[in-house]
Amino acid sequence: MKIEEVIWFDRYMILSELGRGSGSIVYLARHQKLGEYRVIKQIMKNTDSTWKIREAEILNYLKHPKIPEIYDIEEDETAYYIIEEYIEGESLEALMLQSSFISPDFIYHTLMDVAEILDYMHHIKPNPMIYQDLKSEHIISGKEGIKLIDFGIAVCLGEVGNKFQNYGTPKFCAPEKAEEAKVNIQTDVYSIGKLLEELIYAEADNMSHHLMHIAKRAMSPDLSNRYHSMREFMADLTKQMQSTKKSHYQKHLLKKIIVTGSQPRIGTTHLSISFTEYLNRKNIVTVYRETNTSETMRNAIEKGNFTKEGGLYRRGKFLGMPAYGEGVCVNVPKDAVEILDYGTDLKGALSEKADLFLFVAGSREWEIKQTDLIYQKIRNSQGLVLISNYGNKSQAKKYAREYNRKVYCFPLDENPFYMTKEKEKLFDGLLEKENKISKNNWICRKHPRMRRNALVCGSGKLRSGRTE
Repeated sequence: MKIEEVIWFDRYMILSELGRGSGSIVYLARHQKLGEYRVIKQIMKNTDSTWKIREAEILNYLKHPKIPEIYDIEEDETAYYIIEEYIEGESLEALMLQSSFISPDFIYHTLMDVAEILDYMHHIKPNPMIYQDLKSEHIISGKEGIKLIDFGIAVCLGEVGNKFQNYGTPKFCAPEKAEEAKVNIQTDVYSIGKLLEELIYAEADNMSHHLMHIAKRAMSPDLSNRYHSMREFMADLTKQMQSTKKSHYQKHLLKKIIVTGSQPRIGTTHLSISFTEYLNRKNIVTVYRETNTSETMRNAIEKGNFTKEGGLYRRGKFLGMPAYGEGVCVNVPKDAVEILDYGTDLKGALSEKADLFLFVAGSREWEIKQTDLIYQKIRNSQGLVLISNYGNKSQAKKYAREYNRKVYCFPLDENPFYMTKEKEKLFDGLLEKENKISKNNWICRKHPRMRRNALVCGSGKLRSGRTE
């Protein structure tokens, strides 16, 4: 619905109305200075606004990249205004109506992402929380993966006398919650089991029924038989995916990948992060290691959007570590592929024995001479793969003719953590042609089609120390 141009709080231009609820209206707005989209929830004071304001307080306590952000709260005589992150995507509920998008791989990734968020909430200190309201309409799938929204009835573990323990969606409520208003970690376990069951039934090819026993155990009315934690649920789900014949966890020939470049700022880190994201999406556990002095990884971590796992840091499917220096030991997952980003440290790169040696070549006119000098030093390296940067296919072909070997072309790309179709096609072809992984060894994840004007907004965490 188009509305007249109006600016709120001297910052936000209201663009359209997205929807209405009980006592609230949701608007799409644009920040005047930043040029970024925001969602503004207007909650009228003449309604029961307690739970909606309470939700903002809860999300101020939660800090997770898969929970959307709340930037600010404003107030006037008639209403509260909650300024939230704008999310473009579709709910899992909508995607389940398009069964062609639901595959075993999609189910696994979605459930693991959701379980990771819930596990974070169950272990947050000093007060662990129970989400209570897990269902497909509260899971949003967008360009950067999933987001979990609507924390209105979340409660602290062990909290008593709170009426929100009586709330929830009956279809997803655990028996003990519906009968006795008792909630604990296993309450959320029941709900994720119900979600898994729904996804299994929504999958068109009936390839996911081998996961049904996991759903049934998660939904067991007997708490002693139900999974006791999200981590137990995730471990069993992963084990089942590993054992199935159509698992994505097939044996592969990769163990160590070296990445180096012809000169500084040539894109070795960008390529390394993208490759790490790609392999993890294929369920090949992969860890990025910053093996250079640029501190690019450390700087990215300091900016946020990462969760710490021991000495490793996670963002979506990406898992990596900054350069810690000598004397620091980090436990890397067993049998994980390691991608070592050596930057321009050619000597260090050549000192390693690797399954793949990726050399990123500059394709601009002033970079070609340096590329040739470095290539002559590494041309006999085991597992050598040449990659021309900046999407310059013409120069990639020239390199291929000059060096008489296959040269891949890395597409122009802004976000190394986002897997585009172009990058996925590049890595698919690279691994298949280098005989490291056969495409028959996995079922590629089907990317949900983004519908035009599909606008979904969700609640998130309150940012502190930032001026909107």
